Amino acid sequence: MPKTPGFVRIPEIVLRLLFTRRLQEKSCSHLGEIKFRQPSTDVCQLCIEGGDEWPSLRMCLICGFVGCCDTSKNKHMQQHIEESGHPLIRSIETGEGWIWCYPDRALISARSPQLRKPIL
Repeated sequence: MPKTPGFVRIPEIVLRLLFTRRLQEKSCSHLGEIKFRQPSTDVCQLCIEGGDEWPSLRMCLICGFVGCCDTSKNKHMQQHIEESGHPLIRSIETGEGWIWCYPDRALISARSPQLRKPIL
């Protein structure tokens, strides 16, 4: 898998502080829309087609699209969200599983009590 070398994982609590400025998990009004829980691939197909690398992968929880993260040069997941309007993504990196809700600006744990069924 052509990942960018040297990527460092940031703990979920640090991500929550950075993105929401809160230690506590915010509520998300879109969790009932989740249709996909497991990825169908472990690559960013659009990056492969362009001969590029990516640091991390994200999956759309509405349609299952897998794309590269916002720190990649192509930002395929961000493009997907802007084009589709889908509200939820999750990290599909090993050891991660957090969910980001764009409209609610909420970082949700994959094992959150807000979820009807855990993601991982």
